[in-house]
Amino acid sequence: MTALVRYLLADVLRTQRYLPPLLVFAAVLAMFNAGDAGPPPSAYAGSTAFLYPVAVWLTIVVATAEDPVRRAVTVVTAGGWGRSQAAVAILSCLLVTVVAAFAALLPVLTQSRPYPPGTVALGFAALLVAGVVGVGVGVLCARPVITQHGWSVLAAAALVVLAYLFGQTPPIGNVLGALGHEYDLVPHLAVSGACAVVLVVGATWLSRTLGPRRN
Repeated sequence: MTALVRYLLADVLRTQRYLPPLLVFAAVLAMFNAGDAGPPPSAYAGSTAFLYPVAVWLTIVVATAEDPVRRAVTVVTAGGWGRSQAAVAILSCLLVTVVAAFAALLPVLTQSRPYPPGTVALGFAALLVAGVVGVGVGVLCARPVITQHGWSVLAAAALVVLAYLFGQTPPIGNVLGALGHEYDLVPHLAVSGACAVVLVVGATWLSRTLGPRRN
């Protein structure tokens, strides 16, 4: 699996399609932290909310880095759609983890307010939950679940918007609500983290099931 993830990472880097989502996220983070971002942990609310759609976008980039013909070869070489789609989910989660760590540490370096290590850890956890949810949604909206680029974009946009419209509902809304109102984050993170893991596993299983039927 490690070799498969490394191969997929090399392919993603070769396409350079990862640059737009990362550059957009970096630009938004710069705007968030250019002035006073507010007291922690609520200062992480904006970056957490924005990491969700960026993670969806980044996961779709990972899942569609190969064209269908090369993807078929990779699936055969990897030993089936299960391993292939698991590699997509693992690599996407690893990339999101790196982005979440960067977003969690940036206010520490740019803001004059103190950021205790415990608060930074909670901010990182909130960012990671939002990112992993985005990975699950991205897997659902990419090949082989949705094979047309236009429908993929529409589905991703709809699921991103719906997550915000449902208010303080897991797995995104309750984390953002807790950050914004400075509630106890731990129980909200536990519930949303569990939902995020279930979403990624379920989306990976669905893509593994649909893969052989659509290729």
